[in-house]
Amino acid sequence: MDPAQLLTAERALHRRAAMAGEAASAAGVPGRFRAWEHAGSLAVLATDPALAYLSTVTGVTPETLPEVAGLLRSPEWDGVHPAVVAPAGLPVPGLVPAGERFLAVRGLEPTPASPGEQADAEVFVRVLLTGFGVTGPVAEFMAAEHRLPIMRRFLLREGETPIAAAGMTIDAGVAILGAASTLPEFRGRGAQPTLLRHRLEAAAAEGCTLAVATARPGSPSVANLERAGFRLHRRTAWTP
Repeated sequence: MDPAQLLTAERALHRRAAMAGEAASAAGVPGRFRAWEHAGSLAVLATDPALAYLSTVTGVTPETLPEVAGLLRSPEWDGVHPAVVAPAGLPVPGLVPAGERFLAVRGLEPTPASPGEQADAEVFVRVLLTGFGVTGPVAEFMAAEHRLPIMRRFLLREGETPIAAAGMTIDAGVAILGAASTLPEFRGRGAQPTLLRHRLEAAAAEGCTLAVATARPGSPSVANLERAGFRLHRRTAWTP
């Protein structure tokens, strides 16, 4: 895939993270949130220890790498040590590898159609959080993010019972696939592949030309994304 498309995908994810942080701050989620750009790299900060996984530096390329050290010295981090997420094979001086991640990207053909029905926000959030089994600041952050007015919320039902949830936002023709979960008692029935297909159809109907998601190697999401035609770009997380 064209490196410019990968950067477009990473920038769309970064803007989504910025909006999620603003929503979390407005909802009173613990800690301080900020997203900013430094010499081409994309920084996201969340200071509460429970949300440490959100603190990252992305958009790292051979061209932007020389400025990463300066970014990491910024007082903005306030003692937080973000993960620097770089393409596989691009070492980050002074840091050590701490696991791998995937940036999943797929091109879309716009297919004008009527938008689908929007799921009730509170029902959606309840199913999503129950499926993840999260509590505390993580649950509060996810709830704030998925109550955003721009969030497209998809629910899958079995009869009248909502059994799975998945979110999506759209940013300048890029569909950003967000969190998705299935209630434990309904897993193994193909709920997530179905919701993935529904989101891609909705994105194409709204004129999107690109879809992006993130995933960790070995997770069920990886197989679902591959089957749905996504190309997986391996990234390495680097930490002190």
